[in-house]
Amino acid sequence: MVADLACAIADGAEVISDFRVMGDQQELFGLVASVPTCWRALNEIAAGGSRALARITTAVSTARRQAWAQIAARHGCLPGVQVADKMLEGVTCIRLDATVTTAHSDKELAEANFKGFGHHPLLAYCDNTGEPLAGMLRKGSAGSNTVADHLQILEAAITALPPAYRRRLMVTCDGAGASHGLIERLDTLAARPGHQLIYSVGWELGERERAAIRLVPEQAWQIAIGPDGEVRERRADDPCPDRRCAHRRCWVEEAHVAELTGLLRQGPAGDQLAGWPATMRVFARRERPHPGAQLTLFEAEDGWRYSLWVTNLPAHLRGWRASPAYIDAAHRVHARVEDCVRTGKHTGIGKFPSQAFALNQAWLAVALIATTLLAWLRLLALDSSLAKAEPKTLRYRILHAAGRLVHGGRKRRLKISATWPWAPAIVTAWHKITALPHPP
Repeated sequence: MVADLACAIADGAEVISDFRVMGDQQELFGLVASVPTCWRALNEIAAGGSRALARITTAVSTARRQAWAQIAARHGCLPGVQVADKMLEGVTCIRLDATVTTAHSDKELAEANFKGFGHHPLLAYCDNTGEPLAGMLRKGSAGSNTVADHLQILEAAITALPPAYRRRLMVTCDGAGASHGLIERLDTLAARPGHQLIYSVGWELGERERAAIRLVPEQAWQIAIGPDGEVRERRADDPCPDRRCAHRRCWVEEAHVAELTGLLRQGPAGDQLAGWPATMRVFARRERPHPGAQLTLFEAEDGWRYSLWVTNLPAHLRGWRASPAYIDAAHRVHARVEDCVRTGKHTGIGKFPSQAFALNQAWLAVALIATTLLAWLRLLALDSSLAKAEPKTLRYRILHAAGRLVHGGRKRRLKISATWPWAPAIVTAWHKITALPHPP
């Protein structure tokens, strides 16, 4: 029942009544429960509470072990983490983020918040595969940096990973979710023997940080890099005619990075990070504000916009990973989780069907499975641009394409119109899926 509903959501179902689409295609999906039965199943999950959700999570984790084994077999390894023009291999990246889902009617625990009215779920995604690992539906007024919620979702996300992928982790979180408790927990996990955990967490720009930034020498600011690995600079307003020149006056550097750890721990004011882990390092990025950006009084002094983050990346590290520009790039790509959340809202997370909070929590669990199924489809069966396609594109080109499933000679054959532009991709995906070994 849960698997059928997850397939319906992956196919674009937004409300429970959309489930009948699968029931109308019995030849393809077999016997499918009715819409009232679907309601009862969700009610049973809701009534079962955390115990019922834990059973679903266990089943998904078991399936994930099989899926990731097949993904690694097809690609040679689990996809790495893209950092600018480099690929970080052998590391499993977890990204934490909270979002607001709008409620257009009175729902239980839907409350006013900084973006309107609704719920405030907290989610964890795997950057390697683009799939959700854990999710928690929360009341609308829940805090963005509630420590207990972040620790619970972090633990659930790590537990959801296959055991072989838990030893080398990278965890990122933006400044809205940062807290002392979260960083302490990450530091504790990083200190486990035989394990590696590198975190990158947003940091507030306070008075002590502003004082440290004022003490940074101009030559200590290193130019930042963009997504392509090239330095972030643009042509000056009055450059020379040669657009390929290397004249310093013809180029304006757009962003810089500097480390503040030494100034905050050994500066004139003494150790201002005494209560924080000794391995924590503080970095600052300054960049030219875009037109219309609102700067603070401190930022207006020199015209730069500042962002800070902390990491426990060892200072003795060598190679490209140790460069401040790439440390900055590794934190900036946390923004990829915003795409996961956005597409997740097109796959069940954006609309909750019931007035009851517990039933909506069950819906969220099923919606996360739907998003996971689409991620596995891309990694196991699709190539080129379809391997990176978003849910709406997949539905138009693949899932909603007209076809016939023909039985004969003890085989199933999929027939698709030869004029459909993505027919070869669908056929290839069909063969790859049917060739997957069945789990033991």
